[in-house]
Amino acid sequence: MKPFLYCPSCGARLGAPDGEGTWRCPSCGRVWYRNPAPTVGAAIVDSGRALVAVRAHEPFKGRIDVPGGFLNVGERPVDGLKREVREELGVEIDVAEEDYVQTAVHRYGEDGDWLVSMGFRARLAAGDPEPRDDVEAVHWVTLEDLEGLEWAWPHDLDLVRKALERR
Repeated sequence: MKPFLYCPSCGARLGAPDGEGTWRCPSCGRVWYRNPAPTVGAAIVDSGRALVAVRAHEPFKGRIDVPGGFLNVGERPVDGLKREVREELGVEIDVAEEDYVQTAVHRYGEDGDWLVSMGFRARLAAGDPEPRDDVEAVHWVTLEDLEGLEWAWPHDLDLVRKALERR
């Protein structure tokens, strides 16, 4: 979330946030917090390979990441992950909370919003992956391929490596 300049409740100009990124409106007294947005990503594995995506848009257009995206308000991470993969690749995945691998805190681009990204190991359940939505292309890769790729975020490389090493 970008910093507020004006109070979303009454429209008064806000001052600088405190040390924790919190604004208090001098007019109505409401408090506004700058919190990271939750995202989910999937390392979809099959026969010693993982499916990776080439980003179709900025930030990091043309770089490699994993299928996934932002959670909707009130959405469970696994449900959001299934929805995002369906939107981006047109496939269904088999994934459960027990498939959780890691969490990473990072920015969405060089100076973008802060995110909390949850990564899961998943399996293809139905369909043939095709680029849609935010995806330019998809590739199946092995452990040996990972270091030669230009990753959008280092934590996605870590997620794919951990998912492929997990038996």
